[in-house]
Amino acid sequence: MAKGLGRLSVIFVTGIGLAMSGAVPALATESDPRTPAPAVSATQRPIAEVQPAERSLANANAATAVELAPLAPALPPGVSTKTWSVPAFIELFENKYGRPMTETEKQALARGCIGVTTVNLERGNINPPLGMSFGTFPTARNVQDAINDILATNPTSSQFVSAVEQHPLLSQIDNVTRSLPSGPTSQWTAVIFSKRFYSKQNPSWTDEQAERAFRPDPVTDQVDMTEYRYVAKPGYVNFDYGWLDEGTGNWWHANHAEPGMKVYQSTLRHYSRPLLDFDRQVFSVTFARVHP
Repeated sequence: MAKGLGRLSVIFVTGIGLAMSGAVPALATESDPRTPAPAVSATQRPIAEVQPAERSLANANAATAVELAPLAPALPPGVSTKTWSVPAFIELFENKYGRPMTETEKQALARGCIGVTTVNLERGNINPPLGMSFGTFPTARNVQDAINDILATNPTSSQFVSAVEQHPLLSQIDNVTRSLPSGPTSQWTAVIFSKRFYSKQNPSWTDEQAERAFRPDPVTDQVDMTEYRYVAKPGYVNFDYGWLDEGTGNWWHANHAEPGMKVYQSTLRHYSRPLLDFDRQVFSVTFARVHP
C-alpha cells in the first residue's frame, strides 16, 4: 500500500518521488509506513468466501499443478487472517514455484501489497494491469474461466482473438485481447486479484463526479479504470491489492512497503472489511506466466 501525504499523493517512480498531476506512475509503491484505518462503525455487506479452484482452470494447458498449488495451507475455520514475515513469504514463494526469488522480484515484493500481486504474475516489476476490472468477484471468475477455456485449446494469438470475438461473454468485455502478453499463448493463464482504492482520483473533480467514477457497467459489471491515477484520499493509504491464491481461496496482501513490511494471508471478508481509506473495490483479471 502507498500513503497520501497532505493533499498530494506521492508515488515513487524508479526511486523518485513525484506529485501526481495526471500521469500514471511507472511503478506505484510505498511512501509512508502507516496502514489503513478501520471504519469501526461501518456495516459490512455479506461476502461469500472463495473456494479452492475446481474449475476449467484445472484443465487448461496454461494451468499446471504449480498454479493450483497453494502458497500456504488454507486458513483454518474461524481464522480470518495470518501474518507472515517477508523472509517467510519468500520461502513460501520459492517452495511453490520451485526456484529462488530473483533480486528483481525481491525489489518488486518490497513495494508492499502491490508487490505481493506483482511477483505472483511473474511478468517483471510492473503495476498489475487493471484493464479487465469488475465490480464483483463472480463476474471476474466467469471472465477468468472463459479465457482459460480458450487457452486450454492451445490457440495461436490470432485464434485467441477470433475465439474472444465469438464468445458470448468475452466479446462484451473490453481489453481482453489487448491484455494478452506477447509470445505463445501457452505461456499464460488468467488469474484474479482485487484492488481497493479512493474514487476521487482527480483533485479537480467535484464530489458528484467522484461519486459517479469507477462504477460497474450495469450490463457487463466491468469498471473503466482508465482515469485511475494511484491517488490517495488525503491523509490515508492510497490502495490495497489482494492476490487470490487459487489453491485455498485465501487472499494475500500486506501492511505497507519496506521497511517494516508484513504479508497477510486473509479471507475475502477480512481483506474487504470497511476501511476509511477506500470507497471502491474491484476484482481484476489479468495474465500470469505459467510453469511447465
